[in-house]
Amino acid sequence: MDGESPKAVSESLKLGRKTIFVWLRKYKDEGEEGLIPGKVKGKPPLLNTRQKQKLSRMIVGKDPRQYSLGSILWTRKLISDLILKEFGIKIGLTVISRILHSMNITPQKPLKIAYQKDPQAVKEWMKVTYPLIRQRAKRIGAEIYFMDETGIRSDSTVGRTWGKKGDKVILKDVGIRSKVNAISAVNIFGAFWYQTYTGKFTGAKFVELLKDFIKYRRKKVFLILDGHPTHKAKEVKEYLKLLNGKLEFYFLPGYSPDLNPDEFVWNHLKTNLLPKRFLGSKETILNAVRACLETIKADVKLVRSFFYAKSVFYLWD
Repeated sequence: MDGESPKAVSESLKLGRKTIFVWLRKYKDEGEEGLIPGKVKGKPPLLNTRQKQKLSRMIVGKDPRQYSLGSILWTRKLISDLILKEFGIKIGLTVISRILHSMNITPQKPLKIAYQKDPQAVKEWMKVTYPLIRQRAKRIGAEIYFMDETGIRSDSTVGRTWGKKGDKVILKDVGIRSKVNAISAVNIFGAFWYQTYTGKFTGAKFVELLKDFIKYRRKKVFLILDGHPTHKAKEVKEYLKLLNGKLEFYFLPGYSPDLNPDEFVWNHLKTNLLPKRFLGSKETILNAVRACLETIKADVKLVRSFFYAKSVFYLWD
């Protein structure tokens, strides 16, 4: 540009005068390298890579109470407070969202775990107790089943539905309210047993259900279930004695339904199957539940899939 004014150069190259002055400033500050086309530099990130990695470790699998932040659930405000406390950097909530998404951290619906759950008992069950049960079952040729019960109401809203954003979705009540209870048992090879019943889950009722469960079993059965008082009722213990060892009970650690693959049967029933059925005059809740359970029973691959949930993967070790 020797001998030419910025105005003449801008007119010759058909560029704005502002662009010419930007180039001149770059040339003055950085020399010819400053004129080489390249990526436009933006603002430096508020958190560097190492800080993001540390933040991820502090959030994932943890909750705010562990950092004396009070709440049980993470919010953008609490994460902002944590960053300020840990790194001395104040960040707005909108930027917090972008940072979290860049770290592949998204809003999640948490799985509730009871405060009474004993981590040591859970660890012992997975690492010691269950492996011993499995070894003994293999040695004597016994089958291992997991059992659980649930209740289903005809007027309960299960699953999710689609609707216009901002408008409340209204479900018409069929006006008929009823309840049915169900019990099922599964094993790792895809076998599935179930029964439905009404009324209270008493010791006598449980014995009646166990008789149906065991009557076609040729092999000895190790039955794993939770510590519900009815499972330990006097009538149940007396019935087990009459079977002369054909049926043995093993109890899961307290407050640990996630260790039982049969729990996922009910999740599937209530979330994926029942919502597809309309419980009106043509179909009672009892018939609907039985139809859904028959669908599960007929699908061996589906039953086996309940054993692939992360919380019960210990069963494959």
